[in-house]
Amino acid sequence: MSCPRRPCALVVDSGAVIPPAPDHGVHVVPLRIVFGDRAFHDGVDMTPDEFYARLGAGETPTTSTPSPGEYLEAFRAAEADHVICLTIPASLSAMHDSATLAARLLADEEPGRRVEVIDTGNAAAGHGLVARAAAFLCATGAPAEVVRERALEAGREVLMYGTLSTLQHLARSGRVPSIAAGISDLIGVRPIFELRHGEARRASLVRGERRMLRSFQRLALERLGEDPPPVWLLVVHAAAPEAAGRLRDALHEVLPVGRSEMISLTPVMGAYTGPGMTGFAAMPLRGAEAEGVP
Repeated sequence: MSCPRRPCALVVDSGAVIPPAPDHGVHVVPLRIVFGDRAFHDGVDMTPDEFYARLGAGETPTTSTPSPGEYLEAFRAAEADHVICLTIPASLSAMHDSATLAARLLADEEPGRRVEVIDTGNAAAGHGLVARAAAFLCATGAPAEVVRERALEAGREVLMYGTLSTLQHLARSGRVPSIAAGISDLIGVRPIFELRHGEARRASLVRGERRMLRSFQRLALERLGEDPPPVWLLVVHAAAPEAAGRLRDALHEVLPVGRSEMISLTPVMGAYTGPGMTGFAAMPLRGAEAEGVP
């Protein structure tokens, strides 16, 4: 006798840095990082510490997104009538296209099942917060419509800022000009970037950690308001836990934090940022989220 399907399950990529929990309807598709001719699955056979050790030794990685076949396998394993799949913006990755094709393939195989692919409009910590909000509801057995609406709401509300210790890794990926990276490193200034609606922009330019932390505080309050509601805070770093801890403490000074977590950036994202990146995402808590995951 087969077990009844769940009303809703969540599929998300490993860039969200969220642990898989199949018993609660949460499934994670690993991204891939490639050194030379060998590919590793993000968070499966390569940890962040192992990745940054190889990066520090001078090895240059490339990355690749999950194939439609890998997404299809995850959708099959989800065993739910309705699957919500969260991806980072199509402007940043082919992930959304792969998941969309896999959803069509599953619809041909099993017409009674539905897969909905949602672009969260975020990446890294922002994407991770949206995934956590959706996973919370999946774990409670909430219907797909409720999970979808919370994911869309979180995607609109989340704010994300980050800074890099150097722009050289972004320059290698072609995302910033090499000359700009060199000048920034030479004069010792660090840009603070904001990711909003799938687009990255420079929000501030600072010199020194103290000014950087004050800028993070100011930017958070500008977005959340001077008297913000309790927030869900996710601090992220790339091989920089001490700096991330100071950022977390600075944000706790000015924000009413209801839930807080500090995570290491996934190696696939670290391939673009390099070590030393710190940042955060935050959004208002809703309903029972402040009480913890079921």
